[in-house]
Amino acid sequence: MIARTTRPRWPARAPLDRSALDEAKRRVPISAAWRALGLPGEPRRVCCSPFREDRHPSFSITDDTLWHDHADGTGGDVVSFVKRAAACTDAEAIRRVLDLAGGNVSPVALAPRQGSTKPSRTPFDGLAGLDLQPPTLAEIVALADLRAWPVFAGLEIASRRGLLRVADVPHRGEVFAAWILSDGGRKSAQARRLDGQPWQGDGFTFKSKSLRTDADNPPGLADVVANDRPTVLLCEGEPDALAALAFAWLADVSDRIGVIALTGASKGLPPAVLDKLKGRRVRILRQTDPAGHRCALVWLESLQAAGIACDLANLDGLNRADGTPAKDAADLLRRPADLEDLEPLAVALLADLIP
Repeated sequence: MIARTTRPRWPARAPLDRSALDEAKRRVPISAAWRALGLPGEPRRVCCSPFREDRHPSFSITDDTLWHDHADGTGGDVVSFVKRAAACTDAEAIRRVLDLAGGNVSPVALAPRQGSTKPSRTPFDGLAGLDLQPPTLAEIVALADLRAWPVFAGLEIASRRGLLRVADVPHRGEVFAAWILSDGGRKSAQARRLDGQPWQGDGFTFKSKSLRTDADNPPGLADVVANDRPTVLLCEGEPDALAALAFAWLADVSDRIGVIALTGASKGLPPAVLDKLKGRRVRILRQTDPAGHRCALVWLESLQAAGIACDLANLDGLNRADGTPAKDAADLLRRPADLEDLEPLAVALLADLIP
């Protein structure tokens, strides 16, 4: 599964090379560090502070390289931003920035000011050179087994729709077999390792690796539009989107249902996405943690403001077979021991969406 090649570009204990740090700071914009650290809100030129509750925007980012907190007068570059966000030392913040640069973080440029003619930063393209292939049956079965799902129909549907692909993905000098959630447009793509292990950073790990990022085109949206699917399940993350397709299959409504995966609880719905959802019915599969509740509320409010028929699937209080509370749709799919329990659960979640 894993072919070891060279050592990571940024060794954790290597002596600090000032030119390497300068290059890393150039390659890692504050918006990318913000998202890599999972901070709440959206990085903009004027936005709410990610470091505290901020009802009125008091935080600003200049050229995606400098930040300023107007409430307390602090500010600096991406290293000082990471230091404050992660509550770590200068040395650890530098190591994290070096690691983000060596891991080819996808920089998401801030929205330009109206009338600005300044060219945007060229984003990292992790799909370039990858040989994306439909998963084999053995890989589908292995992925279902890895997730402890008793059915793999959702994975098969995702593969047929072009949403699920596999490829060997380079990361920090190694190559890992990974499954990738994207769509026919390939404008966004998220990769997770097929061995179930997280991607390794320098002192931290992350489950999903962004290969290509376009907030206006999240994985699954192109399939919804191209096939004019009247009903959409809005999910937080790739496993939930695949689980949603499995539940749609169990409820015998999969042909009319599309899924969209939004990566990260802090991300809202851009106007371009809302425009493509108009005239459809949307159900949000809300995760049960506080962050999942907050992001579902943001999505619901933006959908309602756009006049889109929408509601929430409440998974709170549902337990897996071992009595453990289910955290999300992917976790809930593990709950029953057999299809006799899964089918009525799927019907309860989805059947009312289809006339």
